[in-house]
Amino acid sequence: MAIREGIVNAFAHRDYSSFSGGIKVEISPVRLQIWNSGSLPDGVDADKLQQGHISVLRNPDIAHALYLQGYMEKLGRGSVLIRQACEENGLAPPVWYSEGNSGVTLTFLTPEVAPEATPEVTPEVEKLIVLVNGDIKRIELQHQLKLADAEHFRKHYLSPALEQGVLAMTIPEKPTSSNQRYRLTSLGKIVRKRLDGQ
Repeated sequence: MAIREGIVNAFAHRDYSSFSGGIKVEISPVRLQIWNSGSLPDGVDADKLQQGHISVLRNPDIAHALYLQGYMEKLGRGSVLIRQACEENGLAPPVWYSEGNSGVTLTFLTPEVAPEATPEVTPEVEKLIVLVNGDIKRIELQHQLKLADAEHFRKHYLSPALEQGVLAMTIPEKPTSSNQRYRLTSLGKIVRKRLDGQ
């Protein structure tokens, strides 16, 4: 049920304005990922999807057609149904990650390896993860890590954390904004919980 709903949501929310867009499903022994092109709707982020009902639709006509055909139970309840299905089947919570305008990824972790299926991060990224509380500026993180070299910080700490989806920009559409801050993603919070338990 959760996977079916995830695929339906990908069709309902993908970006149809680009020929290079699409939907992709990847399966491995430790996870299943559903990716769709485009970004999350305005006012919606991955953490809000974790928390509850989001009724913002990117493609209302497509969503309505899917609803009329019986593929969607109720408009705007996809994330709720996915989380409920995972919980009812004893699975780890699903993880959403937005890559700005490059796509949205929904990850399901397999039950046998869910605690270990989170990304293996470098010691540098681990240090970064444990320092992030709420939204924080790059310079503040660099200062807390006592790193004077901004390029070293970017190359070994910030960029790997962003690429692995454990950290996200608060203003992804303006990467160099002076107001840019960073926060842990849902996946980053799972990694942090794992680190706290060690």
